Amino acid sequence: MKQNILTTIIIEDEKPAARLLQRKLEKINISVDVMLHSVEEALDWFSKNVHPDLIFLDIQLSDGLSFEIFEKIDIKSAVIFTTAYDAYALKAFKLNSIDYLLKPIDEDDLELAVTKFKSRLPKTESSLQLDFEQIKK
Repeated sequence: MKQNILTTIIIEDEKPAARLLQRKLEKINISVDVMLHSVEEALDWFSKNVHPDLIFLDIQLSDGLSFEIFEKIDIKSAVIFTTAYDAYALKAFKLNSIDYLLKPIDEDDLELAVTKFKSRLPKTESSLQLDFEQIKK
């Protein structure tokens, strides 16, 4: 039986911050498939690729606010916002937002956000079988 693979991208204009987030995600067994660094780069990528399961998204990018991406493309992915600004939280939650993490990102908060995202995923046949096994005990 084939296991579902989680696809994940980071959109962050500061490359050191993107790499730090990637390392924190790898510690909790989440691999990052793509790193994008601007609104323009993200728009181009989304227009040519299958949308990932999960996006880690900074709000203020070098060429504008990441909300511009949602204005131009119907994003199907779940989003965890990663930003230094709390002023955009309300607007973020009107989108496909799972969580809103303030920088510097706390590893426990990151893990909780990923767990929250995973809890919303449809159950696979194998996880349903495990649930059934637990019920039988």
